[in-house]
Amino acid sequence: MANGTDGYCMAKARKTKPHERLFRWRINLIKATPAKLVGYVDAPDADTAIKEAIKEYEVKDLDQERLVALRDR
Repeated sequence: MANGTDGYCMAKARKTKPHERLFRWRINLIKATPAKLVGYVDAPDADTAIKEAIKEYEVKDLDQERLVALRDR
């Protein structure tokens, strides 16, 4: 080749999906005062955290509407 690269070029970086940032969420069951702690899950947002908690902690159908996710520090 005339430009001195001998036909080689630098490899391009692979395009990968950016990693979702996961936060720790505290899942509470609002049934009475005080609220009952169900547990902690890691998820990118509150809705996903509640869905994860339902699966992980096997929350009953009647109690699923009463779950609240609070972002833990």
